[in-house]
Amino acid sequence: MSAPDVTAPADRAGLGFWLAEQSDEDLTPGAPLDGDTHADVVIVGGGYTGLWIAYYLTEFAPQTKIVVLEAKQAGFGASGRNGGWCTAEMPSLLTTLVGTHGPMAAMRMYRAARATLDEIERVLESEQLDAGWRRDGSLYVARTKPQLDRLRAWRDGRAQLGITDFRLLDPDEAANSIAVRDATGIGFTPHCAAVHPARLGLGLAQAVRGRGVTIAEGTAATAVRERAVVTEHGTVYAKAVLLATEGYTGGLAGRGRAIVPLRSHAIATAPLGAAAFERLRWRGAPTVTDSRYQFCYLNRTPDDRIVIGGRGVGYLLGSRLRARPAAERAVHARLLATLTDLFDGIGDVRVTHGWSGLYGLQRDSEPSVVFDKETGHGYAGGYGGEGIVLSNLAGRTMAALVTGTRRPETKLCWNGRTPSRWEPEPVRYAGIRGIATLATMADLFEDRTNRTAPLAQVIMKSVV
Repeated sequence: MSAPDVTAPADRAGLGFWLAEQSDEDLTPGAPLDGDTHADVVIVGGGYTGLWIAYYLTEFAPQTKIVVLEAKQAGFGASGRNGGWCTAEMPSLLTTLVGTHGPMAAMRMYRAARATLDEIERVLESEQLDAGWRRDGSLYVARTKPQLDRLRAWRDGRAQLGITDFRLLDPDEAANSIAVRDATGIGFTPHCAAVHPARLGLGLAQAVRGRGVTIAEGTAATAVRERAVVTEHGTVYAKAVLLATEGYTGGLAGRGRAIVPLRSHAIATAPLGAAAFERLRWRGAPTVTDSRYQFCYLNRTPDDRIVIGGRGVGYLLGSRLRARPAAERAVHARLLATLTDLFDGIGDVRVTHGWSGLYGLQRDSEPSVVFDKETGHGYAGGYGGEGIVLSNLAGRTMAALVTGTRRPETKLCWNGRTPSRWEPEPVRYAGIRGIATLATMADLFEDRTNRTAPLAQVIMKSVV
């Protein structure tokens, strides 16, 4: 086994597998803003959320003049660095929504997320975007009795809401399913697709440009004002100002406690070949996760690599965006150890890419879509790591709110919901890192004793 190699050429260093394999032309930013301009809508952030908002604005109101401002390049942030899970399952979020809004509202949100898979697939086909879309569902693996108990609880809780698609494989099915070491049970949901994140982001940018949207890259917002966004290259004056900045929201003045940036890490192996996946009984391209509190997530890439991601050094004091390189390398090494622990038959593994990306979490762990008609200001984000599906749903929702289009998405429980702000530092840091440490200790306790960790319910509601 070899350590993660992150000694790529300087122009590729830190991009991660998904972005680094794109051509130089694809990774060349477009032109920045060229002086002051006017628009109907200005969107701050050129990731999935901003691009989907722009896309659906062109659907609902084709004559709308739209400017998207992106500090680096469209799809450069979390949209090009995530684990490639386009999932509607959202186990922790669904539980949170039931507790906050009741089962009916939670079910409407779940059904909307599930239908979003069909919608994304429709857009990919309509726009002829090759995003590596493979809709083979997702496998949830338990390796201890407490993990299996959690899978059963998730299944039973969903059944009470009328969700019967999440099921535990019977012994014969499990024996013929993915060959994870010491698996005590395997759950399956069909409501997940594997996707190539960078191709999705870059393809969306190309599609919205083709619809007449201006994407000003290399154009960071320095101030957000009433009906205007100021940048170093000029000011965009608009009737509606929409923030699609997710984990980067805290960089805007006055929004440092609105959302915290959490970092998830990932590594990619060299191509293993189809024979290796057959040995692992990893047939097709279902995504895979374990059932620990500090869980990992895995994806089989189109060229037969394994991408495995997980959390570690997740939050930095003061909502800083960059961890020390040595700390990131340590997380990458732990991910490699996790991968080889999961699979007996994987053999020697060479890691070619190690990277990380930010996702945003709001104080109540729920996402929001907010638009104030009086001020023209709007915000969408706080997906807590479930952004591929939720960004599309948010894009449709925000576009409908801005244009006054009657759509069922505007009736969902996340609309108009402004959560409380995070605590000031160092309380924020102590709380977030304390919960993460507690979750890690709980995993170690359950691995050692095969008993459910004390305070398990508190951890399940609080893991970040």
